[in-house]
Amino acid sequence: MKELSFQQRLERIPILKLAGPYIMMLLLASGLPMSIQRYQYVQQALVVMTLLTICCYLLKGSIRKYGYTCGYYMSVALFGICQFWRHDPLTVSNHFAHLKADSYVVKIIEEPKVKGDIIRFSAAVVGAYRKGEFVATTGVLMLSLKSSGKNTLQFGDSLWLKGSVKEIAPPLNPMEFDYRKYLRRYHIQHEIFAVGGHYKIINTKETRAFSLIGLALQARRYFLDKLRKHLKEYENFAIASALLYGSRSDISAESIQAFTNTGTIHVLSVSGMHVAVLFGFLSLIFKRIAWPPYLRWLPLILLWSMIWIYAFIAGLDPPITRAAIMISFVLCSQHFKRSFSSLNSLIIAAVLILLLVPRAITDVGFQLSFLAVLGMIVCSPLVDGLLPVKKPVLRLLRDTLAVSIAAQVLTTPLSLYYFGQFPTYFLIANLLVDFPSTLVMYLGFVMTINPIQGLNDFMGFLLEHLISFMVYCLKFIDHLAFSTIKIAPMGLGLLFLAYGAVFSFLYAFQWKDKRYVWLGGCCVLGMFLISGQKWLENKYAERFRVYNTKRELTMAYFKDGRGIVYSTFDSLQAGDLQYACGREIQLLAKEGVEFVALNGRERENYLVTLPLGKIAILSHAKGTMPRADLVIVRKNLRYGLPRLLKQIKPKLVILDGSNSMKQSLQTKRMLDSLGVQNYLMKDNFAYVWDKENL
Repeated sequence: MKELSFQQRLERIPILKLAGPYIMMLLLASGLPMSIQRYQYVQQALVVMTLLTICCYLLKGSIRKYGYTCGYYMSVALFGICQFWRHDPLTVSNHFAHLKADSYVVKIIEEPKVKGDIIRFSAAVVGAYRKGEFVATTGVLMLSLKSSGKNTLQFGDSLWLKGSVKEIAPPLNPMEFDYRKYLRRYHIQHEIFAVGGHYKIINTKETRAFSLIGLALQARRYFLDKLRKHLKEYENFAIASALLYGSRSDISAESIQAFTNTGTIHVLSVSGMHVAVLFGFLSLIFKRIAWPPYLRWLPLILLWSMIWIYAFIAGLDPPITRAAIMISFVLCSQHFKRSFSSLNSLIIAAVLILLLVPRAITDVGFQLSFLAVLGMIVCSPLVDGLLPVKKPVLRLLRDTLAVSIAAQVLTTPLSLYYFGQFPTYFLIANLLVDFPSTLVMYLGFVMTINPIQGLNDFMGFLLEHLISFMVYCLKFIDHLAFSTIKIAPMGLGLLFLAYGAVFSFLYAFQWKDKRYVWLGGCCVLGMFLISGQKWLENKYAERFRVYNTKRELTMAYFKDGRGIVYSTFDSLQAGDLQYACGREIQLLAKEGVEFVALNGRERENYLVTLPLGKIAILSHAKGTMPRADLVIVRKNLRYGLPRLLKQIKPKLVILDGSNSMKQSLQTKRMLDSLGVQNYLMKDNFAYVWDKENL
C-alpha cells in the first residue's frame, strides 16, 4: 500500500481548517489594543462577515470559490478576537473595575488556601455598593483576607467586604515570575486585601446546595483526608496528593526544585499520564468481569464517566482535559470498532478547550502539554523504527525511552524560551520516576475505594517508601554535576528558528526530502549566529542591579560570570529574595556569588565600593559621608538629607521600597527642586544598569 503524502495526511484532518486560523488569532489577539467600543466594532464586523460568507457560499463560480474561502478565514479570525476578549475588563461594561465603590459583595469560586494568617482565593464580584446603592456587577478578583482564627470559608460562600481594589502588579525585577500574566488567563486583573472587621460572611447556603464544583471539591477533600490517615510524613502526603489529584501547594520548595531540575515536574500536575493510569486501572478491572451481551455498552459508560469525574475532581486543567477528551475518542473508537487518529483527536481536544477557555493559549502548561503529546505522536514511531526490538522487557524499556525523548524534542525549545534551563539527565530521571509514580497512583486509587483499614495501612506503608525512594533518586540526580543546563531565556526569534529546524528535520526524515535538511541546517546556522552575537555582547558586560525587594534592600554587581550581592536579608536563600531576583542572580553568577549581609533592622549608613563606583546607603542623617556616585535612601529619611547630599555629590539618588509612597513622593519633589537626578522604586521596576559607568 502506497504511503500517504504530507498533503494527503493533512486533508484527513479537516478540523485544521478551523483550528489553524483560530489558534493563530488567539496568539495575536493579546497584542491588539482593545476597548468596549472597539470590541463592539469587532462583533459587528463578525456578524457582517459571517452573513457575507454565507451569501458567497450560496452563489456559484469564482465568487463562491474565492469569496467563501476569504470570508470563512476572516470570520474565524474575528471570532478568535471576540473569544479572547469576551470576559476582559476592557470589554465588559458592567465590570466592577469601572465603578468607584465603597464595598463589594463577592462569591468564593475556588477552595480557599491558607498560608499563615492570610486566606487567599479568587472570588466573583456579584455586586457593589456605591453611596449606599447596590449595583449588580461582573468580574473576578483575587482576595486576600487577614484572619487570626481558623478558616471557616468554603467554596460558594458569599462575603461582604470593604477595601481598595488595586490592579495586580507586574513583575518588578528582571526574570521575576509574572503573576499578573498568569492570572490574566482566568480574567483576573485586580485584587483586594482586607483585614478583620472589613469583611463578613453573608450567605453560606450555596455551599450546601447542589453544585458540581462544590461536589468535586468535597470529593477531593474526602479522598485526601482518607489518604492522610495512612501516611506518617506530611511531605510524602503532599507529594501523593499532587500525584493523585494535582494538589501540590503543600510540597516543600526543595522537593519542587528537585522535580523541576530533573525534568519530572509533569508528574506533580495531573495530566495525560494520570488519566492513562486510571484508564488502564479501570480497564483491567472491567476486563475481568463477564458482561452479558445486553450490557456491552455499560463498560463504555462507566469508563467514560469515571474518567471525566476524575478529571473534574482534579480541576479540569488543560492537560487533564486534553487527556480526557483523547481517551473519550479511544473509548468510542474501540466500542464502535472504528479507526482512531491520535493527531486528529489531539487537535479536536485543543480546539474544544480553546473554545471554552480561549486564554488557555497563553498558559505554559497548555502549550507544553500539547507539544509533548504531539511529539509522542510524531516522533515515537521514528524512534521505534530506529530501534527495533522483539523481547518484551527491552520493548518496554525502548517505549519508555521513546516517549521521553519524543516529548522532550518538541518541548525543549519552549522550555528554554520560558525558563532557560534543560535537564541533562531527564532520561534517567524519567525512568526512575515513571514506574514508582505509576505504582503510587495505583495504590492511591485502591486506597480511596478500599474499606479495609489494615490493608490501607499496609498500602500506605508501601506508598511512603515508594515516594521516599523517588524523591531520594531525584535529589541525588539533581546534585550531580551539570544536572541542569541554565542559560538566558531565548528570544522569540531563536524560538521560531528552533522549531523551524525541528520540524524541517522531522519532515526530511519522514518523507526523505533533502531540501528540508538544508532548510533545517539554515535554521540551526541562524541560531548559532544569533547566539554567538549575544555571547560576544555579554562576555565583557558589567551589570549592576538595585532589586525591588519591597522593605528590604538587595543590590548586586556582576562581571565575568561572578557576582556580589549586598542585602538586608539574612541569606541568599531567603524566600522573598529568591522569588524576586534569585533566578537572575543564579544565571548571571554562574561561576559563583558572594553574599554580604547588611543589618536591615538598625538604622545604619553604609558605603560600598564596587568597580563601577561608590554607593552610599543612607538610613539616618547623623554624621558625615564621603563622596559617592550613587545614593540609596531608605526608611523614610528626608530631614537632613539635603546636607548629606551636598557632602556626597551623587550622580543619582534611588529611593528604595522601604520608603512609604507618601514620603517617596515628597522626597522626590525635594530632589527635583535641588536638581538631583532620582529614581523612585516604590511600586516601580528595579534599577537596572548595564555596560556604562554611573
